[in-house]
Amino acid sequence: MSLSGILPEGELLRQIAERSLSVFFLYNLHTNRFEYVSPAFEEIWEREEEGINERLDWLLSTVHPQDLPRLESTFGQLQTTSLRQFLEFRLQLAKREKWIHLTAYCMLEGGKRKAIAGFAEDISHFKQNEIVANLFSVQKNGVLEMLAHDLNGPLGLAQKLSEQLASKAQKLSQPDLEADAHLIHKTVSHGIHLIHELLEKEFLESSQTALKLQRIDLVEQIQSMLEGFERMDGDDHKHFELQSSAAQVFVRVDQTKFMQALVNLVSNANKFTRRNGHIRVAVQANQGYITVSVSDDGIGIPKELQPVLFERFTKARRPGLKGEETTGLGLSIVKRIVELHGGKIRVESEENKGSTFFIELPGNG
Repeated sequence: MSLSGILPEGELLRQIAERSLSVFFLYNLHTNRFEYVSPAFEEIWEREEEGINERLDWLLSTVHPQDLPRLESTFGQLQTTSLRQFLEFRLQLAKREKWIHLTAYCMLEGGKRKAIAGFAEDISHFKQNEIVANLFSVQKNGVLEMLAHDLNGPLGLAQKLSEQLASKAQKLSQPDLEADAHLIHKTVSHGIHLIHELLEKEFLESSQTALKLQRIDLVEQIQSMLEGFERMDGDDHKHFELQSSAAQVFVRVDQTKFMQALVNLVSNANKFTRRNGHIRVAVQANQGYITVSVSDDGIGIPKELQPVLFERFTKARRPGLKGEETTGLGLSIVKRIVELHGGKIRVESEENKGSTFFIELPGNG
C-alpha cells in the first residue's frame, strides 16, 4: 500500500522531519552545503540553523576535540568507500555536554556520490544512565572481589584453627569440644563456599552475555579500580601502581566485562603477593593495538602449571597466601572476555619473583 494516497511523498517526509526530535539533514557533496536541516537542530545545538553553511567552522567547533577526528573520518568514508555509517560523539555547548548518535547515508545518483543524508539524535539521557549503570557494575564486581579476598583470610584462618582444635580435643578425650570444633569448621567452610559460589555466578553470567561496546578512557578506569584496592588493603601495605604511555588511552570495549576481567587479574596478583609487595598495571598504546599488563612481585606460578592456567577448572588453581580459595574459573573467564574483544592474553612467571599477565587488544578507540 502506498502512503502517497494520503499525502504526497515529499510532503509526508517534510512533516515527519519537521516534527521529529531528531535532526534530519541533507548535505550536498558537490556544493559542500547543507540543502536541508530540520528544526530540531535549534533545540539540540541550542542555536538557530539559519546561516549554518556560513558557520561550518562553528558547527565543527561544538564537537568534543577527542571525538572530532572520528567524526571527520566517518564523513571521509561516506565520501569515498562507505554507504552507511553510525557514530556516537559528544557536543561541548555553552550550557552542558551532550551525546549525539549519528546515522548517515551516502546518496547516489547515476552511480556517483551526490549527497550525505541522515539524522542526529540526542542520547545524553540514555548515555548518562549507561555510564552510571556501568560504573555501579564495575564497582560492585570490584567490591565483591575485594570482600572475598578480605573475608577469605580470616575465614581460612578460622578453618585451620578449628581443625587444630578438633585434633587437640580428640587427643585430650574431650568429645564435646571436638564436636564444637567440627561444627565451627563446617560452618566456616560453608561460608567460604558461598562466597566463591557468588563470585563464580557473577563471572559466568557476565562472560556469557553479548558485548555492549563503548569508548572508554582505560587509564581513568584502571586508576579508579586501583584506588579501590588501595582502600581495601588494610595492614598489608601493598603498593598499587599505574603506568601509561599517555595520559588518556581510549579503547572500545564492553566496560563492565573488560574491567571485571582486570579486577580479577589484580585480585589474583593481590592474593599471591606478600605484605609490602608491588602490583603494577601498565597501559601501552601501540600502532594498531593496545597492551595492558598486570604485574606483581609475588610467589609466581610453577612452570608446570602455566600451560593449563587458562583452562576451566584447571589443576593450576591454588589457595592465596592467606588461604583464599578459588573456583578455578577465574582465568578461563578472563581469557574468554579478552577473546570476545578480539584480543589475546598470555602470562610470564617465575617462582618467587612474580608474574605478569599481558592483554593485547585491537587499537579501536
